[in-house]
Amino acid sequence: MKTLYLTNSSANIAIDPEENTAQHIESEDRYDIRNIYYAEEPMHVIYSGTNNGEPFKEEIDAKKGDIIIVFYTNRFNKKLLATIKSKEWVANIKNRHKIEQKEREEWALKNADNGEVPTCDCCCKCEG
Repeated sequence: MKTLYLTNSSANIAIDPEENTAQHIESEDRYDIRNIYYAEEPMHVIYSGTNNGEPFKEEIDAKKGDIIIVFYTNRFNKKLLATIKSKEWVANIKNRHKIEQKEREEWALKNADNGEVPTCDCCCKCEG
Protein backbone atom coordinates (compact mmCIF):
# COMPACT_ATOMS: atom_id res chain seq x y z
CA MET A 1 0.00 0.00 0.00
CA LYS A 2 1.25 3.47 -0.89
CA THR A 3 1.71 6.15 1.76
CA LEU A 4 0.77 9.73 0.93
CA TYR A 5 2.80 12.41 2.71
CA LEU A 6 1.08 15.81 2.76
CA THR A 7 2.72 19.06 3.78
CA ASN A 8 1.70 22.70 4.15
CA SER A 9 3.39 23.37 0.83
CA SER A 10 3.10 21.64 -2.51
CA ALA A 11 5.82 19.14 -1.59
CA ASN A 12 3.38 16.22 -1.39
CA ILE A 13 4.66 12.77 -2.27
CA ALA A 14 3.41 9.22 -2.45
CA ILE A 15 5.78 6.40 -1.53
CA ASP A 16 5.23 2.95 -3.00
CA PRO A 17 7.24 0.46 -0.88
CA GLU A 18 6.42 -2.44 -3.19
CA GLU A 19 7.88 -0.66 -6.23
CA ASN A 20 10.43 1.30 -4.16
CA THR A 21 9.35 4.56 -5.81
CA ALA A 22 8.36 8.09 -4.83
CA GLN A 23 6.00 10.29 -6.81
CA HIS A 24 5.15 14.00 -6.51
CA ILE A 25 1.40 14.49 -5.97
CA GLU A 26 -0.33 17.68 -7.12
CA SER A 27 -2.96 19.23 -4.85
CA GLU A 28 -4.85 21.10 -7.54
CA ASP A 29 -8.22 19.44 -6.92
CA ARG A 30 -8.93 22.09 -4.28
CA TYR A 31 -9.13 24.69 -7.04
CA ASP A 32 -12.40 23.17 -8.26
CA ILE A 33 -14.29 24.12 -5.07
CA ARG A 34 -16.11 27.47 -5.01
CA ASN A 35 -17.91 27.25 -1.66
CA ILE A 36 -18.71 24.89 1.17
CA TYR A 37 -21.83 25.01 3.32
CA TYR A 38 -22.91 23.05 6.38
CA ALA A 39 -26.54 21.94 6.41
CA GLU A 40 -27.84 22.48 9.93
CA GLU A 41 -31.19 21.07 8.83
CA PRO A 42 -32.59 19.19 5.82
CA MET A 43 -32.92 21.45 2.81
CA HIS A 44 -33.44 21.52 -0.94
CA VAL A 45 -30.54 23.24 -2.72
CA ILE A 46 -30.91 25.01 -6.08
CA TYR A 47 -27.87 26.36 -7.89
CA SER A 48 -28.22 28.25 -11.15
CA GLY A 49 -26.09 30.39 -13.40
CA THR A 50 -24.01 29.83 -16.49
CA ASN A 51 -21.34 27.22 -17.11
CA ASN A 52 -19.10 27.89 -20.11
CA GLY A 53 -21.68 30.38 -21.36
CA GLU A 54 -24.54 27.88 -21.11
CA PRO A 55 -27.32 28.41 -18.54
CA PHE A 56 -27.75 25.68 -15.95
CA LYS A 57 -29.92 24.84 -12.99
CA GLU A 58 -28.93 22.05 -10.65
CA GLU A 59 -30.81 20.77 -7.61
CA ILE A 60 -29.99 18.38 -4.80
CA ASP A 61 -31.41 17.51 -1.41
CA ALA A 62 -29.18 17.84 1.63
CA LYS A 63 -29.76 16.07 4.92
CA LYS A 64 -29.03 17.52 8.35
CA GLY A 65 -25.30 17.31 8.92
CA ASP A 66 -24.36 17.15 5.23
CA ILE A 67 -21.62 19.29 3.85
CA ILE A 68 -22.68 20.90 0.58
CA ILE A 69 -19.89 21.41 -1.93
CA VAL A 70 -20.35 23.95 -4.73
CA PHE A 71 -17.90 23.53 -7.58
CA TYR A 72 -16.75 26.27 -9.90
CA THR A 73 -18.51 26.55 -13.21
CA ASN A 74 -15.84 25.59 -15.68
CA ARG A 75 -15.05 23.11 -18.40
CA PHE A 76 -13.97 20.44 -15.91
CA ASN A 77 -17.09 20.12 -13.77
CA LYS A 78 -20.20 18.42 -15.11
CA LYS A 79 -21.97 18.33 -11.74
CA LEU A 80 -21.68 21.52 -9.71
CA LEU A 81 -23.30 20.40 -6.45
CA ALA A 82 -22.41 17.52 -4.17
CA THR A 83 -23.06 16.51 -0.59
CA ILE A 84 -20.68 14.60 1.62
CA LYS A 85 -20.58 13.37 5.18
CA SER A 86 -17.45 13.82 7.25
CA LYS A 87 -17.40 13.81 11.04
CA GLU A 88 -14.00 15.51 11.08
CA TRP A 89 -14.99 18.24 8.65
CA VAL A 90 -18.24 18.94 10.51
CA ALA A 91 -16.35 19.06 13.82
CA ASN A 92 -13.96 21.63 12.33
CA ILE A 93 -16.82 23.74 10.94
CA LYS A 94 -18.72 23.67 14.24
CA ASN A 95 -15.57 24.51 16.20
CA ARG A 96 -14.90 27.52 13.95
CA HIS A 97 -18.51 28.71 14.41
CA LYS A 98 -18.21 28.31 18.19
CA ILE A 99 -14.91 30.23 18.40
CA GLU A 100 -16.11 33.00 16.09
CA GLN A 101 -19.30 33.43 18.13
CA LYS A 102 -17.28 33.62 21.34
CA GLU A 103 -14.97 36.22 19.78
CA ARG A 104 -17.97 38.31 18.62
CA GLU A 105 -19.49 38.18 22.10
CA GLU A 106 -16.19 39.13 23.74
CA TRP A 107 -15.76 42.02 21.30
CA ALA A 108 -19.32 43.23 21.97
CA LEU A 109 -18.80 43.04 25.73
CA LYS A 110 -15.49 44.88 25.49
CA ASN A 111 -16.89 47.57 23.21
CA ALA A 112 -20.26 48.00 24.91
CA ASP A 113 -18.70 50.60 27.23
CA ASN A 114 -17.24 53.08 24.79
CA GLY A 115 -16.79 55.83 27.36
CA GLU A 116 -19.93 57.76 26.50
CA VAL A 117 -22.09 56.27 29.24
CA PRO A 118 -20.51 55.46 32.62
CA THR A 119 -21.21 51.94 33.78
CA CYS A 120 -19.91 52.07 37.34
CA ASP A 121 -20.90 53.68 40.61
CA CYS A 122 -17.51 53.53 42.23
CA CYS A 123 -15.46 56.45 43.52
CA CYS A 124 -13.37 56.74 40.39
CA LYS A 125 -13.23 59.85 38.24
CA CYS A 126 -15.93 58.78 35.85
CA GLU A 127 -18.85 61.18 35.75
CA GLY A 128 -21.57 58.75 36.59
